[in-house]
Parts: sequence; structure tokens; C-alpha cells
Amino acid sequence: MLLALVPALLLAAYAAWPAMAWIPYVALVPWVVLYTDRHRPRISAVYYAVAAYLGWVAMIPAFFNFGLFPPFAMGAVWFVFWLPFAPLLRRIHHRFRLPRTLTVPVIWVAVEWLRATFTLAHFDLFLLGYSQARFPVLIQVADVVGVYGVSFLVAAVNGLLADLWFTWRDHGGWPGLRRSRRCLAAAAGVAAGFVLVSGYGAYRLAGAQRSAGPRLAVVQPNEPHSLASSVGVHLRQVLLTEDGLEPADADLVIWPENAILDYLDREGAWLEDLAWLAARKRAPLLLGAMGRSEGHPGRVTNTAFLIDEAGRIRGRYDKQILFPWSEYVPFDELLGRIAPPLQIAHRMVVRLAWGHLTVGQAGDRMTLFELPWQDTELPFAALICVENTYPPTPAEASRLGARFFVNITSEGLVGGPIQEQLLRISILRAVENRVPYVRAGNTGISGFIDAEGRVRSVLRGRRGGTIDDAGVLVAELLLSPPRTTVYARSRDAFVKLFVAATLILLVWSLFRPLAGPAPAPVSR
Repeated sequence: MLLALVPALLLAAYAAWPAMAWIPYVALVPWVVLYTDRHRPRISAVYYAVAAYLGWVAMIPAFFNFGLFPPFAMGAVWFVFWLPFAPLLRRIHHRFRLPRTLTVPVIWVAVEWLRATFTLAHFDLFLLGYSQARFPVLIQVADVVGVYGVSFLVAAVNGLLADLWFTWRDHGGWPGLRRSRRCLAAAAGVAAGFVLVSGYGAYRLAGAQRSAGPRLAVVQPNEPHSLASSVGVHLRQVLLTEDGLEPADADLVIWPENAILDYLDREGAWLEDLAWLAARKRAPLLLGAMGRSEGHPGRVTNTAFLIDEAGRIRGRYDKQILFPWSEYVPFDELLGRIAPPLQIAHRMVVRLAWGHLTVGQAGDRMTLFELPWQDTELPFAALICVENTYPPTPAEASRLGARFFVNITSEGLVGGPIQEQLLRISILRAVENRVPYVRAGNTGISGFIDAEGRVRSVLRGRRGGTIDDAGVLVAELLLSPPRTTVYARSRDAFVKLFVAATLILLVWSLFRPLAGPAPAPVSR
């Protein structure tokens, strides 16, 4: 159990201190050792399951700010798709005896895709590849293979370290390790992978093409978004924008998600103020507000609106990936059909946590906005809150022709480490699609990321902070040439190959006996 808990503790340490980017290179090794040791009796997967669950809870401690139960409830839902890794690794390794340097990354990235695809709200902040976001040369390959390609490289190091450990233990220490052609080949393969990825990264960074784009103003109000204070928050956002931005200094003004916690089109409430502000700044305004859900009475959408200087709604995009419990109640209809008392109890828990019952309705498609700029219309996409964590959503916008992404978000009390993690995720989305990325958070981190994943500027508020500090940042967007990357066109073909390979090995293992007994350890 202690050995199983070590990776959970390491991953939790990385989540708390994202600058420790070396941790993911070693974090998986104890799990690999525990479940691929040929000399041990069969180790129950329960140890891994318990550790994976506790690890998820430990990686999101800031969620305790929302109550005692959210981290435990969310962990119980989100850790489910972490479960296949150890059982799959054990079965495939003991049937085929392939190098761990190969099987660990293949199975791990397959499970990462499973987690990102099927986890509730597609919420997975901790793919291994995100840990390397601050190293531009290592992540440029994401425009071909996505973040999963970076994860593959990191996981391969974990597999190599496990191979080295078992060879050292079972074959006479350092002399046996030096004589092991298998380990030498594995080490050479991993080294070659880093050389190829770094070479490609250097090539892409050196040949990056950029052109001057529109000037955007990001407003970070640092205001608690709640139904009870929507009018006061709105007025303070208006004043912050009025004081912090000169007329005609920006081509687009951006407010965060939930900037107006009300129906934007409520008569006499909001659009007149927004038209006045947009006219004074001579720029349209992009912001998050509540929208009416057509065909679903009583339901609301979390929507990004583009408002012009006349107060007209020039475009809207309804958030497609809603956050469970805070924006909608998961499993509500299912519980209503099979267990109404349990449905009532579930709703009571949600009311206790949030103070109200959420009635969100998800959007059903990606919609681009058109920004008037230099006598043309520049298409761009708005990603709302956690939509940036699910790679296919920005990729769809890229295929539709988006020239830049704007991620409007309101993360409230999630804390600095998670906000840094979300910034790193944004960096990978920019590289995957070769599209510049703007992040506009209510409490931070807000800033501009170029198409190579380099953070060009970060908003610092009136007190000089990047988090929990109000301010306005105006910067010029650097546009990349209008083209769709291999990754965006591939629809995750790279990682799906490993999913298929894992499934093939799993099915094959059902008809293959255990490999021969392990050689006895060499006495020293």
C-alpha cells in the first residue's frame, strides 16, 4: 500500500508545485515496479485503485474551498478512468514480456485518452504532457501528435527507469546492467526520441511565421461572481474598463466568463451599458453571460456574447462542456427514472453545496465569431472555462477556420497551482492548433500565448499580482498563417493507434499463457 501511494503523493506534489516538472518523469515508476515484478505473488489492483482515488483528491485540495464533500465526490467520479492502467500493464507485461520502456507509454497514453474522452466533463488536468508546457522545444511536436505525444515521451522515461531497476536487481547490479543489450537499446530509443522531438521543436521555433494582428484588451475584474451581487459586479467591471482602457486602444475588449450572471437580453438591464462602453472604447465587447436555451424552458446556457458599439448581439456561442454539479446535475434524469428518492437526495446535496439547484443546458456545436479588423472579418473561437481541457473542442474550432482562441473563464477559489495548470493546458492547445491563444480569467491567470506556446504577456493587476488582482492588459495578437495542423485534422489518430494497440494486446493476452518463469535473482 505504501508503494502504491508513492505515485499518488508525487503527482499531488507536482499539482501543488507545477514548477517541479521533473516529477512526472519518475512518478509512475513505483506502480510499474509493483505490477510488473516477476518475482512477487500477484498483487491486488485494489492497492492501485485506492492510491489513484486518494491521489485525485490530493491533486485538487483547492476544491475544499467549496465544501467538505466536493473533492471526495469529484475524485470518486474522475478517478474511475484511471483504473485500467495497472491491470492492463500487469496482464500485458506478464503475457508478452515486452520492455516496460515500450508498454508503459503505450498503455499510459491510451488510458490518458480514455480519461480525457469519457471522464465526466472531460475534466483531466494532469495528463503527463502538460507538465512540459514551459519547455517550448519539447512541446512543438504537439501540432502533429497532440499532448499525448509529449505524454508518451515522459511515460517512456518511467518505463525505462523501471527496466533499469529490474535489470540491476536481477542481473548482478552494475555489471549486469552494462551488459544488458535490452536496456541499452531501450535507453538509446528514449534518447533518440528526445533528440527527434527537440530537433523538431527547434526547427519549428526557428521557422515560426507571425504577423501583427488586432490589439485585444483583457479585463480581469477579480470580482466574486454570484447572483446576489450581479449588478454591483457589472458596475465595477464597467468602471475598471473605463479607467484602464483608452478609447480606440483595442480592437476587442474581453470580459471573463459569468461577467453578467443574468440573461443578457433582459430589457433595460445590461445592453445599454455595454453599448455605451463599447462606443466609448470604439471596440466590440466579448463577455460571458446567461443565455436562453431554445426548446428547453427553465434551462439556461453559459454563453459567450459579442456586443458591438450599437448594443447589438453580433454572435453567441453556448458552452458545450458543462461543469458537473455547479452548472448541471449529472445523472439527474437517470436517477429520476430508476430511483426518485435518490434523485431527491442528490439534489439536496447539490443545494447544500452551491446554495441553488443548477439548471444548465449544454450547447450542441462550435460557433465562430467574426471580429471586424482592417476591412475584413477575422474569425475566432471562444472557449468557456474548462472547454480548453478537452483537445477536440479547440481542434474543431481550428478546422472551422478560427485564427485565434479566447478562453474566458471564472475560476474563483480554485487556487494558484490549478490556475497555472490551466495556463499550461492552454499552451498545449495553442501549439496543437498553431493558433494564438488569449486567456481572460476573472481572477487570473490572464495573458497572451503565441502559436508556438510561448507566454508573451501576463496581466499584472494594480498590486502587481497575476492572481486575485484586478487590472487590464492590452497587447497585440501575433497571428500565424491560416492553416490546419496535422493534429487538428487527425482527430487524435496518434493516440488512437495506441488505444488500438492496447486493445489488441489485451485480446491477444486472453489466448496466450503466462511467459516462462523469471530467472532467479543473481546473488551478490
